[in-house]
Amino acid sequence: MIDTIADASHNARSDQGAALNLSLTIGALGVVFGDIGTSPLYAFKVALAASGSAGQTAVFGVLSLIVWALVIVVTAKYVFWILRVDNAGEGGILALAALLRLDRRHDMKPYSFMLLAIALAGGALLFGDAVLTPAISVLSAVEGLGEITSSLDHLIVPVALAIVIGLFAVQFLGAGRIGKAFGPIMLVWFAMLGVSGIIQIVRMPMVLEAVSPVYAILFLASHPAIASAIAGAVFLAVTGGEALYADLGQFGRRAITSAWMFIAFPALVLNYFGQGALVLSGGATDNTFYGLFNGLCLPFAVVLATLASIIASQAVITGIASLASQSMRLDFLPSMRIQYFSPTNPHDLLAPAVNTIVGICTAIVVLSFRSSDALSNAYGIAVAGAMLSTTALYLAHRVAQPGSGVWRTLSVGITVLFLLLDLVLVAANLGKLEAGGLLPIGLAFAVVFLALSWRIGQMRMGRLQEADEQGLRDYLKSCANLPATTKRSAVFLVRRGANVPHTLVELTDLAAARFAHSILVSVRTRAVPRVSQEDRIQRSEIRPDLTRVVVNVGYLQRINLPSLIAADLQSLGVDPEDTVYIVGLERPVSPSIFSRWLGPFYVAYAAMARLALRPADRFNLPPTRTLELGMPRYL
Repeated sequence: MIDTIADASHNARSDQGAALNLSLTIGALGVVFGDIGTSPLYAFKVALAASGSAGQTAVFGVLSLIVWALVIVVTAKYVFWILRVDNAGEGGILALAALLRLDRRHDMKPYSFMLLAIALAGGALLFGDAVLTPAISVLSAVEGLGEITSSLDHLIVPVALAIVIGLFAVQFLGAGRIGKAFGPIMLVWFAMLGVSGIIQIVRMPMVLEAVSPVYAILFLASHPAIASAIAGAVFLAVTGGEALYADLGQFGRRAITSAWMFIAFPALVLNYFGQGALVLSGGATDNTFYGLFNGLCLPFAVVLATLASIIASQAVITGIASLASQSMRLDFLPSMRIQYFSPTNPHDLLAPAVNTIVGICTAIVVLSFRSSDALSNAYGIAVAGAMLSTTALYLAHRVAQPGSGVWRTLSVGITVLFLLLDLVLVAANLGKLEAGGLLPIGLAFAVVFLALSWRIGQMRMGRLQEADEQGLRDYLKSCANLPATTKRSAVFLVRRGANVPHTLVELTDLAAARFAHSILVSVRTRAVPRVSQEDRIQRSEIRPDLTRVVVNVGYLQRINLPSLIAADLQSLGVDPEDTVYIVGLERPVSPSIFSRWLGPFYVAYAAMARLALRPADRFNLPPTRTLELGMPRYL
C-alpha cells in the first residue's frame, strides 16, 4: 500500500514537472525564438539574390549553407555549448561580464579593461539590433500585402510604420502582460512554416540532397568573388540565435533546448527547403516565402506573419529593456526610471526612456529603407558583432577557470574554434557597411561612448570623494561627544566604499543638527542576479549613536530601501516610520570640452548625471521624510 502511494506521488510530481517543462517550452517559442522564427520571411530570398542565380547549384548551395549555419551557430555553439555557463541561472552578455567581475571600478588591469570594452561593445550592438529587428520583421511581413494584390503596394510602408509606432506605444500600457499568448501563436507559426515547406518538398524531393555540407563548400569555392556577400546574406538565417543565451534565466536550458530541437529547428529547416523546392519547380523567386501560399491561404499567412513579426519585435524590445536595467544596476549606465509589470519575473519590465529612443530610431529606419531587401544590408552586422563579443567573454571565463587537464584544454580549444567562426561571420558582414551597415555601428558607437563616459565620470567622482574622506573622519572625532539636538533618527545614504557621508558633516557643522541615531546605509549591487535573504544585510556599530549598514542586492532585484532595512532599524530601537532619510546630490561640474583629453567624456557624464534618476526615486524613499542636500563637485 505504501509503495503504491509512493509510486502515485512520484508519478504526480513527474506529471507536474512535464507540464511545467511543456509550458516553458511553448513560452520560449514566443520570447526566445520570435526573432529567428521570422527569418524565413527574408533570409532565403536575400541569400539567393546575393548568389546572382536561381539555378539548382545556387539553390542547393544556399540551402546547404543555411542548414549548416543553423546546425553549427545555433545548435552546436549556443544550445550545446554557450548555455553550459550561467550566472546563478542567468545568461547573456552582462551575466558573463558580472562573472568576470567587470562591474568593478577599481584595480582593473588592462586585460579587464579590454574585456569591459568588449562587453560594452556587445551590449551596444544589441541596442542596434533592437532598432533593426522590428523594422525588418514588420516590413518583411507586411510586404505580403503586395503579394495579395499589387494595388496594395503603396500601403506597405504606412502600415509597417503604424504597426511599429503602435508596438512601441503600447509598451507604456504594460504590453508584457500579453506574453502568455506569444507561445501558442508562435506554435501555430512554426507549424505553418513546417507544413508549407513539406508540401513543396513532396513535389520536389530532390531538394533534400542539399542537406549535404558538400554543396555549401563547393558553392563558396566556386564563387570566391561573392563568397563574402553570400555568407553575409546566409547569416540572416541565424540572427536571433543570441536570444537563446540572453533569455536563459526566464526559461532555463532544458525548455530552450526542447523548443529548439523539437519545434523551431525542424520547422525552419523544412520551410527553407520548401522555398528551395519552390524555386526549383519554377515558382516564385521575388518573394520565395509568400510564394509557398496561394488562394485564401495567402491572406492568412500575411496576418500570421504580421503577428509573428510583432511578437519577435516585442521580445527584442523587452530584452533591450532588461539589458538596460541590468546595465544601470551594474553601473554601466546612469539610473533611469524602470516600470515593472510582474512581481515575479524581473525581465518583464519597461525602461520608458530607452523604449522611446528605440521606437523613434526604428520609425526613422522604416521610413529610410522602406523595404526588407534594402534593410537586410544593415541587418546582421550588429548581431554578428554581439555574437563575437559573447564568445570572447565566454572564452575569457573558460580561461579564468582554475585547474588543468584534458577537459579544460578541450573546452578552451572548442571555444577558440567558435571564436574564429564568429570572426569569419563578422568579416562576411563587413561588406554591408557601405550599404547601410554603418547604421548599427553608429548606434553602437554612441551607446559605447555614453557608457564609457558614465564609467569614467563615476571613477573620477569616486577619487574626488576619497580625497575628502580622511578629513571627514578627523572632523567626526572632534564632535564625537556633542549632544543630540533632535530625538529623531536619520538614515544617510553613503556611496559604497566611503566611510562618512559629506551630508552628515554638513548638517553637523553648518546646521548644528545632530540626530539621536545616525545610520549610514550603502547599497551594493553584487555581480549575481539575486542575493538571498540571509546575505542581504551586513551591520556594524561604529559608536552607540552611529551604525553602518550595507545592503547587498543582485542586479536583477528591485530595491525598496525602507522595506529592506526596516527590521534592522527596529532592532536598533529606531522607529522606521519616523526616520528621516538624508541624501546627498553631488552635481558634477565638467570642465571645458577641450580643456583635457577626457573633456568630452566629462561633459557627457555631467549631462547624464543631471538626467539620471534621483536616489530618492531609485531607492523608493518616502518623499515626505527625505531631505536632499545638493553640492557642486568639479571634475
